[in-house]
Amino acid sequence: MTAVVLTAPGVGAGAAVGDSMTVAGWTVVSRVTGLARVVAIGAVLGPTFLGNTFQFANVLPNLVYYGLLAGSLFTSLLVPALVRHVDTHDVLAARRIAGGFLGVALVGLLLLVPLAVVLGPLALQATAGGSHAAGQLAVSTWLIVMLIPQVFLYAVAGTCAAVQNSTSRFGLAAAAPAVENLGTLVVLGVVAAVYAPSRDLASVPASELALLGLGTTAAVAVHAGLQWCGARRSGVTVLPRRGWRDPEVRALVRHALPALAQAGLYALQLLTLLVVANRVAGGVVAFQVALNFYALPVALVATPVALSLLPRLARQARQGDAEAFREELARGLSFALFFTVPAAVGYVVLAEPLARALAFGQLAGSPGVTLVAVSCAALAAGVVGQTAVQIGSYACYARGDTSTPLQAMRRQAATCLLGVLLASTLDGAALLAALGTSFSVALLHGALFLHHRLARQLPPGQVRLGRSLLRISAGATLMAAPVWLVAWAVPVLVGGRLGQETALLAGAVVGAGAFLVSQAVSDGPELTWVREGIAHLRAKTAA
Repeated sequence: MTAVVLTAPGVGAGAAVGDSMTVAGWTVVSRVTGLARVVAIGAVLGPTFLGNTFQFANVLPNLVYYGLLAGSLFTSLLVPALVRHVDTHDVLAARRIAGGFLGVALVGLLLLVPLAVVLGPLALQATAGGSHAAGQLAVSTWLIVMLIPQVFLYAVAGTCAAVQNSTSRFGLAAAAPAVENLGTLVVLGVVAAVYAPSRDLASVPASELALLGLGTTAAVAVHAGLQWCGARRSGVTVLPRRGWRDPEVRALVRHALPALAQAGLYALQLLTLLVVANRVAGGVVAFQVALNFYALPVALVATPVALSLLPRLARQARQGDAEAFREELARGLSFALFFTVPAAVGYVVLAEPLARALAFGQLAGSPGVTLVAVSCAALAAGVVGQTAVQIGSYACYARGDTSTPLQAMRRQAATCLLGVLLASTLDGAALLAALGTSFSVALLHGALFLHHRLARQLPPGQVRLGRSLLRISAGATLMAAPVWLVAWAVPVLVGGRLGQETALLAGAVVGAGAFLVSQAVSDGPELTWVREGIAHLRAKTAA
């Protein structure tokens, strides 16, 4: 046997928080560049049906891979399987499992891709109506054909990221998506420099579509290559294998089927939201901008916490230490809510300054700003729900339970689709507000069900989530008043775009300061965990 390069993660709150901070730090770079990519799409293509079409086609590969195939699959099911071999320093077995799982994933994608190519354009055509329907069908078909190979590249990237996480390497896996975003920004910059803005789908040059489609796919290829190099540095060279012949891979795939259904239901919700948003000119672009903000605190907080907890929870579950499992989970969820609850309140209070600060180019007009603002405010509560759902799902997967997260997702999907059905009678900004509210309510419903089930299955512990949530919510509510006052006063004192951007920054700083003061006064343990996490990072860097 060949020794795996890296050791198992450290133990204790400081180690978990420290690893979470590593992921969060690099994720900041990836998410900021991802947000810049969406803003650039709005600035270059504008609130037009061309913008709707490209944004939908660009998101489709993510929905197919992260939704219908992966979702929590690679990171929450593949990691525990790899951890067993990492702990025994069996790198050959880790290569066999990772490569076999990738091979099965690629074959599965071969079955899903034709459906996406056929059904994606038809979904847009069904909602466009009027003279835009035929144009969207033709343009979206060509774009999807050029963009859909990204799903295979995402399979490589996802597998290699799981390998890195299982060996406690978190940095490159979180940072590599930034390179993809930067590549897409370069493509959009060339489009803006070479081609004139076009609101008529029939007049879009074929060369512009080719640049958008093939250039974006090339950026994803670079991302996948970096993740592959990261896995190889971890000691595991990932190459596709015929995993269906491997008993361990087959058992993992059978165990993953409920997770696939869960991810598919989540993708169905996002796809439905974007398709219905297509009824409004620029609605897909505006709602996608808001979805990026909804996903930002989740990516910066919930995902890093979940990823750092996963190998620890998997070990505790395998050792049968239910009390330690419960304490680790409670600390992780409390730490994540410490950041995401005030972020959600901030999104509601700062929705309009946020929209104005990010509205560039063709999106800068009043309709575009309004669409982004109402979407951000409506999705704010969903940040808290998604945080709880993601961490709870990872905890279930660490225990080998794929049924409970699927049941929670069924309830979430039913609630969301019912809300979308009721919202479809509206139009304009009201439609986007109703879509965001439906999604937020659904996420909260799923989160409550999931954690109620977990609480019944685990013994009581010392960390009381109810008290933590009450303290955090009170602090976030108290900070809303000064944030609103700053957001209202600064644009009056400083006019123009500078005033809007200054109001956004000042509001965020004042809100963060007020919240941290309230938590320090109430003696919340999260601040202590942050200090311990920083100490852990310093020790890890020195080592």
